[in-house]
Amino acid sequence: MHDPTTALRYRPDIDGLRAVAVLPVVFYHLGTRYTSGGFIGVDVFFVISGYLITGLIATRIAAGTYSVVDFYVRRARRIFPALFVMFGLCALFALGFVLSSDLAAFGDSLAAASLFVSNIYFYLTTDYFALDRQMQPLLHTWSLAVEEQFYIFFPLILMAIHRYAAGAEKAALATLAVLSFAISVWLVQTDAAAGFYLLHARAWELVLGALLAIRAVPPVSSRRLADALGLIGLLLIAGSVLLYTDETPFPGVAALAPCIGTALVIHSGAAGTSIVARALSIGAVRFVGLISYSLYLWHWPVIVFGQYLALWYGWNPEAKPHKLAALILSLAFAAFSWQVVEKPFRQGALRFGRPATLAGSAAIMAMLVAVAGVIQPLSARLWPIPAEEREMLAVQDTKASVYMRLGTCFLDGSYEFSQFDRAGCLQMAGNRPNVLLLGDSQAADLRLGLGTVNPDINFLQATASGCKPIGDLHGRPGCTALMRFMIEEFIPAHRLDAILLAGRWRPSDLAQLRATAEKLKPHADRLIVLGPRLEYRSNLPWILAVSALRQDPGMLDRLQVGQQKDTDRALRHQFEGSGIHYFSLYRAICSEGTCRQLDERGTPLSFDYGHFTESGSIFVARQLRQAGLLDARAPQARSN
Repeated sequence: MHDPTTALRYRPDIDGLRAVAVLPVVFYHLGTRYTSGGFIGVDVFFVISGYLITGLIATRIAAGTYSVVDFYVRRARRIFPALFVMFGLCALFALGFVLSSDLAAFGDSLAAASLFVSNIYFYLTTDYFALDRQMQPLLHTWSLAVEEQFYIFFPLILMAIHRYAAGAEKAALATLAVLSFAISVWLVQTDAAAGFYLLHARAWELVLGALLAIRAVPPVSSRRLADALGLIGLLLIAGSVLLYTDETPFPGVAALAPCIGTALVIHSGAAGTSIVARALSIGAVRFVGLISYSLYLWHWPVIVFGQYLALWYGWNPEAKPHKLAALILSLAFAAFSWQVVEKPFRQGALRFGRPATLAGSAAIMAMLVAVAGVIQPLSARLWPIPAEEREMLAVQDTKASVYMRLGTCFLDGSYEFSQFDRAGCLQMAGNRPNVLLLGDSQAADLRLGLGTVNPDINFLQATASGCKPIGDLHGRPGCTALMRFMIEEFIPAHRLDAILLAGRWRPSDLAQLRATAEKLKPHADRLIVLGPRLEYRSNLPWILAVSALRQDPGMLDRLQVGQQKDTDRALRHQFEGSGIHYFSLYRAICSEGTCRQLDERGTPLSFDYGHFTESGSIFVARQLRQAGLLDARAPQARSN
């Protein structure tokens, strides 16, 4: 199949490449500057894994010594000990410090992660709001699940190729990679969550490494070429980290850059003499690579639980000292885990035989699933929450997708533009004023309130998650297609009584928002910009409940996002004297230095950090009505 000595030779540069993979992920999750695309570190890991594991499997298949059982035992020794320790300590911490109301999702994810199907679990449970309101310290295990699922099937595929199509393994694996890549590209356009989480959309990245392992690519012929290819590979990885953002459609075509970059670094460093290979072999870089698995395991639970504790005490989890502490703790846990757990179980005193390894692994997995089932009821029994706070916390379970009209007039990442209900969402009325609501999710949650308070108005709705109605459209294809259709086709072709532009505005949006508003103003009697709203650093119902439990009402002020007030002021000034109306949602909630959190019946205005509940939507819609901006007799522009 290939040279049996090639894939088994230790390569210190690949340990260094692991550092290049894990550090961007850690800094991305910490929210540091210049690592907006750090999530591509997982893709770097996939290519490395495909290369190393395939080299091992193919070598033994070619030598006639491969054993499926031995392979799984080695995987168990490599993966399970540190993973199971992390699971256990996370469960203990959650039981002791996390509200029982926050533990349902954790228990479900623990069971899924223990069975290596957490990627499927997160795919099935992901919606636009779920991860904002659920504590998910095991979210990062989705990538481990993808790898373990891959290695259930891949050795069998290699064995079948060796037995029935010897000599065609390169073509077979290349075909597999192309098919998986095509699926990835298609899913990014049609079901972004599936493209991100599921094996068939990610397999090509591991197979890319496998193709290198079986020498499907000719060896590099010169030192100079190796230097050039290695540097190009590093630049592709670094460029992805620097330039990609959460709005980049991913994986799909965008994943080519980091994956090809990783392949170039691996391939060019085969001789160990290239500039990049020598740099990656430096001791300090290699050490980070050696602890990279434990660092990947620990950094995310440390960040999530750290943020939880910070919010519990009313601190800002985005503060630099908090992030620095999380980084230091992650590195400390990783070094300890590598030294005390990983090494002894792989090659030290705790390296058990095959039967003990397999039986012990199965027993611990079963125990973890059992723990996942009892952790929430046990927590509720040990640390009961008073009824009033339980009712407050239950508001987080608001089914906003219903009144936001998800899947028809509001598109999230699961829907294409073709699924937008043009007939139902953009139906013009001949006997009532026609008002268009255009924007992202912070427009969609206003629709119910506007319709309830203004039954005499026909509201049209065109909204998409994470996609603001501004001129420089970027984001998911379904979202940008909707906004482009509305701005360039529908609005110029229809005369509207009013257009409401709403979105999660940031200071960087001001110029483009003004330009878009000016462009749309001739097509409506009134153009109304709805400003930013009050936001919190966690879910408002959770903060209200915790502040009551801790008897700390000051939490509500400390956990407000202060930027919102400044952005509101800047937008108000932006539209003064422009002929464009401006309505301040922030001032509708906050006046005279006091911000309102509850409606007249004591229901929180928001169910998460800032999206309105039904009563919150009605509350602000009443104030918009009182301001007279939807009154056909209000011709002159004004601000509120």
